[in-house]
Parts: sequence; structure tokens; C-alpha cells
Amino acid sequence: MASLTLTIPLPAHQHPASSKRLLGLPLELRNLIYHHALVTPPKHSRTHHDDCHFRHNHTRTSVEPAACHVLDLSVNLIPAHELYPWDEPLQCRCAKRTTLNLLLACRQVHREAAPIFWTANTFVFEHPDEFALCAGARLRAAYRPLLRHIYIASADPWDTDPRTSRNLFTGARIKKKGGIPRWLQFWGVLKQCRGLRTLAVRPEVVRKHAADMASLGKWLPELRRFELTWVGKYNDEAGIWERRYGSFRACTAIQRETVFARAAQVVDFRAVDFSKGCKDLYRSFTTNFCVYVDSIVRERFLGCDLEEDWNWVELHTGKLAAGLDDTKTSYRMELPTGEKTQITFMAVPQSHKTRVRLRKARLAKDAELRAKGKLTLAEERVLKEIKERRVANKNREADQEILEREQILCERKRRTEEMREEERREREVRRADLERAVETAREERRVERKRVVKRRSVAEEMGELAL
Repeated sequence: MASLTLTIPLPAHQHPASSKRLLGLPLELRNLIYHHALVTPPKHSRTHHDDCHFRHNHTRTSVEPAACHVLDLSVNLIPAHELYPWDEPLQCRCAKRTTLNLLLACRQVHREAAPIFWTANTFVFEHPDEFALCAGARLRAAYRPLLRHIYIASADPWDTDPRTSRNLFTGARIKKKGGIPRWLQFWGVLKQCRGLRTLAVRPEVVRKHAADMASLGKWLPELRRFELTWVGKYNDEAGIWERRYGSFRACTAIQRETVFARAAQVVDFRAVDFSKGCKDLYRSFTTNFCVYVDSIVRERFLGCDLEEDWNWVELHTGKLAAGLDDTKTSYRMELPTGEKTQITFMAVPQSHKTRVRLRKARLAKDAELRAKGKLTLAEERVLKEIKERRVANKNREADQEILEREQILCERKRRTEEMREEERREREVRRADLERAVETAREERRVERKRVVKRRSVAEEMGELAL
């Protein structure tokens, strides 16, 4: 006789408590949750949130800064991006990952979710030293082989120093005469990331490291794509006198006047012969690829005139290419060499559609807040400015009062010092008069003694004559 199995679903309130929690779900569902929560687009591809101050108050030609360029850094590992004590940066945290606290829930969640986080994300760095410090000093050695996608690119000038005398991890000075190769520590960390699938680096790290490039396939057996990166920075010449050095977060006057573009050249590292060095590869990239891409960006997208001034960029005179806005930021272009590349703009003007959408969303939110009897964002901003102005006025009045008190105290101190000086002078005058009187008395006594002696001598002479 065949057995009969009867399945009776239980009501929701009769399920065990563990099945209602995250760890009570099947592993497949938990992995989907981890992937949805922890896997995000690369930092250079993220945009500002709709409530970010960088998204509002734009004109037809003003540029919305890339979120990765104005990111409020928790830890700054690049000396060139350090803020000066007097800087007042304008920044945001829209490009920051906000769901990493999930990894701190418990050990089991960390053990299950960490591999998904490290393998599925693309980690973007602005300098090879930043990658070396993050992956070599801060990341556990067990997680380095889990990295799959690394992208290193920046608009900063290339670091072409061939050697260095500083230990990147400890900051100590290397006593070896002549130092060590500049990017030796970078390659040492990179070779530990044996699970890399895609790697994009700045060109200076391959210039003097032909041996490392030749053994790249050996150290990274799963590497499928190797790229050399380029990032262009184009400032509107109307702000030529504004600050352009140091951290871009502190250059508040040109943040909406600067366009960034990036591109990458794919290198077939398995087919290239590195026995003669990387000189040809480096020269081809810097003198051909970078020049061609820069020329295309200036001529076709920014409207620069080849005959007049090639470096003169005008963003507000209608010279920008039609359609260059946030609705389309990537373009597939063909170089004069026949090679095709993807040019992606990271900071472009907002489209009319985006400005209208943000305006409607702001009006709808203001209407909702007014219906609830609350203040709108603009009213809160005005009240905040009023409060700040009042605080500033109070501080100014307090400073003025302190200044007046200091002036009164200084005046009293001056008068006291003058009185003391006058008393000192009087004492000196009296002392001088007394000394003068004493000296006069001494002189008179001396003269009187001389007279007495003279009289005695005269008397003695008269007595002798009488005898």
C-alpha cells in the first residue's frame, strides 16, 4: 500500500520564530539580500541624491560636480587632497556606501556576506598609493584574493618619480642607498590579489616595471581585462583667477565650472612582448591615446577652436555639444588610429528634463510639508540663515564688548604705567638732588679743610719769621 503524504501549511503566527528572521531564510534568499544591500555601482558612476545641495540651483550651463570628486572623506590617504586649516570645503556623502553596517550584524552574516561584498563590487581608487595602503595595510590578507575589480584613475598629474626612499606602510625612511623602485610596494600588494578579473591602473605604474607586467598573467591567472586609465579636467576660463590647486572639495568657486571626462585603453598584456621594457606601451598611451582622446573631448564636446586657443574652454557661451548633459554621459568614439574607446563624462550640465523633474519634486514636497503644517526646505534654510545671522551678530557684539573691555584695561594699564614712570622719575630726581647736595657738602668740607691747613701753614711761617 502506497504511503500518502499530506502537507498542511501553518498559519503565520505558528511558524517558528527563527524562520521569521534573516538567518532563518534559505541561503539562496540570504545571498540575494546580501547582494542587493552590499553591491553598489562604482564610486565614479554614482550621482547625487535628489535632496543634495549639489543638485539644486543650476542653470542651463552650470555643471553638476561628480559625487566622487566632492566626497567627504573619512580617511584621506592622498597628501595632495589634504585640506588646509583655513579651508571651508563644499562636499557631500552621496558617493559613500551606506549599508556596510550589515557586515557587523553577527559573525555568521559577516562570513556569508563578506565574500559577496568583496567579489561583486568594483573598488575605485584615485592613486596607486591609496590602493596599496587600503589593500595592503587595512584589508585582511584573507580578503585580498577575493577582490575581483580594481579601478585606479585620477585627474591629478602623473607621478613619474622612478624611485622612492619612503616606506609607504610605516612612513619610515628606507636606508638603502638610492631607495627602491617607486611602485615596488604597489606591485607587491597587487600580486596578492590573485582573484582579480579586471584591473585598470594609471600609466606610471607600468613605466619601469616590465618584469612585473611580463609576469602579470602568472600572478593573476584569472585576470581577463587590463586597462590604462586617463582622466581629463577642463575648467571654464571665466574662473581663471579662482583657486584650482589642492583638494577639489576646497575649490568651491570652480566646482560648478569644471567638466571631468575619463577613458581607458585596453592592453592585451598576454600578447605584448615586455622583454624590451614598457617604454613603447607607455609612450603609445601618453603620446597617442591620451592626446587623441583629449583632442576629441575639446573639439567635439567642448567646442574649442583649433586655430585660436586650444586650451581656452568656455562652458557658458553655447559651445558645448548638443545633448552633453546627464541624460547621456558615455560616448563610443573612434580614434585616428582606428581604435575605439568609451569616453565617459563624470561632471556635465543638468538637462532641462532633470531640472524640471527636480523642480516638480521640490514643489510637491513643499506642498506636502505645508499641508502638514511644517516648514519647507527653503523656509528652514531661511530660518537657519536667520539663526546663524543672529548668532553671528551676538558673537560680533560679544567680540566688540570684549574689545572695548580690552581697550579700557589697556588704557588703565597705560595710565598705571605712566604714573609709575612719573613716580620713578620723581624718585630719580630726588635721588639726584640728594646726591648733588651730598657732593656739594663734601666739596665744601674739603675746601674748608684746605683753608684750615693753609691758615696753619701761614701761622707756622709767621712764627718762624718772628723767631
